Amino acid sequence: MMQLTQSAWLWGLVALAIPVAIHLLSRKEGRVVPVGSLRHLRETTSQQFRGIKLNEYLLLALRILLLILFVLLLAGLFWKNSERQSWVVVDRNLQQDARAMAWADSLADKGYEWRWLETDFPKRDKSKNTSVRNNWQLVEQLHTQHLQHAVVLSSSLLSEFTGEYNPLGPHIDWHVVELSSRKENVFTVEKAGNKLVRTIFSSAARTHFVTDTVNTLPDSLSQLKPLRVALIAEKAFEEDARIMNAALKSIASGLPVAMEIKTDQTDVDWLIWLSEKALPETSANLIISNPTQSDQLIEQKSAHQWHLKRLTIDVALENDFTIQLANLITKNVVNQQEISALDNRVLPETFFKKAEVGSASVIAAEFNVVLFVLFLLTLIAERIVAFVRKQ
Repeated sequence: MMQLTQSAWLWGLVALAIPVAIHLLSRKEGRVVPVGSLRHLRETTSQQFRGIKLNEYLLLALRILLLILFVLLLAGLFWKNSERQSWVVVDRNLQQDARAMAWADSLADKGYEWRWLETDFPKRDKSKNTSVRNNWQLVEQLHTQHLQHAVVLSSSLLSEFTGEYNPLGPHIDWHVVELSSRKENVFTVEKAGNKLVRTIFSSAARTHFVTDTVNTLPDSLSQLKPLRVALIAEKAFEEDARIMNAALKSIASGLPVAMEIKTDQTDVDWLIWLSEKALPETSANLIISNPTQSDQLIEQKSAHQWHLKRLTIDVALENDFTIQLANLITKNVVNQQEISALDNRVLPETFFKKAEVGSASVIAAEFNVVLFVLFLLTLIAERIVAFVRKQ
């Protein structure tokens, strides 16, 4: 079965009128007949043109065929293999969505094979795959299946798209089924004598957090322990220490995290060492002032050690030092995987539609080599005939 990836190019067939018009308006040179004298020839009135006639039928046919082949190449003509499978690929996140399940069932009734949107695309009756999913990699795997058609029903969570964009191609239809908006309490904390509950609000378009003060902390939520940070600085690092201390206080006041800033390096979670003295033995995470050649303000050197450039006001402002420091020292305070699992933001369906329209890979995905070779052979034949006929 023949199909087109860009059927709009069929309007180009209007150009078939051009070679026909050229051949209708062109005149062949008359045959020269030598005569001895014009004395005995009588002048008569004659019609110079009996009518417009087509000539050079072979050349005209070649030029019309050339235009047809060129338009079909632009339109992406390809032969669809009826023996290839068709899949409906379903995101397990949609198992409780009645509309998505009904959609998938209707496609299954039409002969589509049900597969889960996971690595290796297990069948419907297979056990759940709990591996972390990257949808761009799954698109790449779908291409290797050589399917006739694939309909993907996905929640398209933003967290499940990492790495480089992978074009879908003309045989994959990606549909986004948005999950319901979510509101959930994630953790509690006691800070400055207040009891706080941190709540996440997440929809398809936005995720944000709200911190509420309560009288009693719910037992069902985990309570964050205070973050203990020791700042040790020599006099030579006085400006560094002043900027570091201001950043820590800003983090402590701006985030719903209880923080203790100490000058005693024992029993701490983080030790910030602004000194040229030998490092003490500690199990804490270390941030060490070290003039490195790296472009990074804070560079990780090992699992529990980071190097920090010398600080000035300009350096701190240019590199958003407070934000970098907050991301570093608070990243293990809460379970980031649990928080990410509550993020309902999605990659909208319009993204896939726009990307496919603007992608040259749509035509290249089903490039018809046979048609292209036939076009080249026809072009060569047309040039040869035109040269021989002097047209």
